[in-house]
Amino acid sequence: MANPFPEDIIFGILSRLPVKSLARFRCVCKSWFKYINDPYLHTIHVKEPTPIFFQLYVKKLTPIGFQLSPVNVWGYIKISFLHGTTSLRKKPVLELDFMARFFDCLLVGSCNGLILVCNEQDPRDSEGIHRGVFRFALINPLSKERCHLPPIPTKMTGLIDFRSPYYWASGFGFDDSTNTLKTVFFANLNLEAYVPCTMVHSSGSSSWREVAQNPAYPIKGGGVFAHGRLYWLAESFTLVWFDVKREEFGLIDPPKPKGDRWFDYNELDELNGQLGFSYYGPFGIKTWILKQHEEWVLHRCFDISPILPPPYEEYDLEILGCWNNDGDILLMGYIYQTERLFVYTLKSGDLREVDCADASGGWIRMYQSSSLSLLPTSA
Repeated sequence: MANPFPEDIIFGILSRLPVKSLARFRCVCKSWFKYINDPYLHTIHVKEPTPIFFQLYVKKLTPIGFQLSPVNVWGYIKISFLHGTTSLRKKPVLELDFMARFFDCLLVGSCNGLILVCNEQDPRDSEGIHRGVFRFALINPLSKERCHLPPIPTKMTGLIDFRSPYYWASGFGFDDSTNTLKTVFFANLNLEAYVPCTMVHSSGSSSWREVAQNPAYPIKGGGVFAHGRLYWLAESFTLVWFDVKREEFGLIDPPKPKGDRWFDYNELDELNGQLGFSYYGPFGIKTWILKQHEEWVLHRCFDISPILPPPYEEYDLEILGCWNNDGDILLMGYIYQTERLFVYTLKSGDLREVDCADASGGWIRMYQSSSLSLLPTSA
């Protein structure tokens, strides 16, 4: 019997369903399986924001000589989803063994239902020179699969301080022209001079390749993926972007607020697939959204002064991401050296606290599942 609905209507309905429902509906019949596995559905599927809890645990220490602080640590990563509205509780997803410098293992970000984890090992040669080795792993929390990318050997020229904030950067995004995930790694090979190196790994490839162009300024941390580009905040207070499809770098100026009260520090955020730029000041947060690489639009000003009592220098707020598809914001607040979670409702402007007693000793980031989460993880 022919399908009574046009394909665009079927895709429109499926794009609004949760990923767990799609996983069940794939078993209905061959035609539903075909629709749910179609790359077009992966592109249009509405993503579901979910707080994810990322923890590191020491499993075994590997001391060097008589040093008390270990250089390499056998440990494991524990990933949990946080569920609830007024009170969040952990729902463990999976645990992964990892060999890492314990404090240099981080969750770089998420894209199309996958999570990218990076850790840095610090072996030294016979002359005691650092030979940093970076290892990446793609993790699919829904299928509980992982895939290790090929390691990146980064040879250093001289004695390198691994704590330098602009020593390396990374990020990953989706190239919809080839339906491939691309992981980007940048390193400054010499702290006394700018000697950049940028490499890219494409899913399905067994090696990294160096790209011809490098960023105009050193970058750091994990990049934010939005509208086909990765973005980093550079040292010169400008934004560096990397076009995942063209594999080219470029620059864009951040928004410029009026007044000095928003100039304590700033950061980039991913807000439901869009790039957010936030200024943090003594009274709250002011956030802009970049619309399709063209224009900064003021998104919201989070004024905490009517809600939390002074002195405001005791507060430290951080945007974690969008709490839901309505655009409400989840924030982490360090209030008098105590971690507290807040949700800012855009329509009403209310800031309410969310209890999360289970989430301590780790990092909370926003994870967005998609229909691609149903597919096997592959490098």
